[in-house]
Formats: sequence, C-alpha cells, structure tokens
Amino acid sequence: MVKKINHIAIIVEDIEKSLVPYKQGLGLKPTDVEYVESYDVRVAFLPIGDTQIELVQPMGNDGDLVEFLKKTGGGLHHIALEVEDIHQTIHRLDQAGIPLKDRSTQKGAHNSTVTFAEQTGFDGVVIELVEPAK
Repeated sequence: MVKKINHIAIIVEDIEKSLVPYKQGLGLKPTDVEYVESYDVRVAFLPIGDTQIELVQPMGNDGDLVEFLKKTGGGLHHIALEVEDIHQTIHRLDQAGIPLKDRSTQKGAHNSTVTFAEQTGFDGVVIELVEPAK
C-alpha cells in the first residue's frame, strides 16, 4: 500500500552549490547530507511539510545517474513513494507486468529499503519505492 510521496529527487552536479537557492531563496533547511554507498551518491534532503526534496549528486564516473547528468545537465529524476511493505509492492507490480529496474532491494538513505520501477511502466516517470527503516 502506498502511504505518501516520500520525496521528489533532483540530480545535481554539486550538492553544496545546488543547496544555495533552496536555502537562501526559499528558506528551506537541509536535514543532512549523506553518502549512500549502494548507489554511490551523496544526497541532501529538504523537508517541505510531510514530504521532501532530495538532491542527488552522483559520485562515480559512470552509471545511470552520471549518464542522466551528462545528458540533461541535471534536473527532476524520480518521485519516491513510501510503501508499507516493499516486497508486497514489488510482487504486485510484477503481477501487473510493470517493469522494475531490479526486483531486489537496496539500502537507501536513512537506512530505508528501496527499489525502482522503470519509467516505461509509468508514462516516462521513474518511480522509487521506499520502505522506511523500522
């Protein structure tokens, strides 16, 4: 079951530089900057009500996010939906024929469990499934 929008992710080249307009222009305060080893990225979260904007900075020299950054210069990448049971949700998407990038899960920011659905399953939008740490 989907509970809420957990965050909206934006790919950036430099988190510190990208945080400036959110902090100075919008008055948003990041909760933390964290390295997520499973995806080799640095992330910063900016709370807005009960959701967040996540800035994602790829750290390596290759991979999907680096290619996205090279191709687009950065920008909106995905919408993350918080789910009650990620494995049940993966099974449901699989049964519905919705393609997943990976049927296994990874460790995400804040010790959450995450996986991604392919954008072809959601009219061009990448959807991340997030089950927060318990």
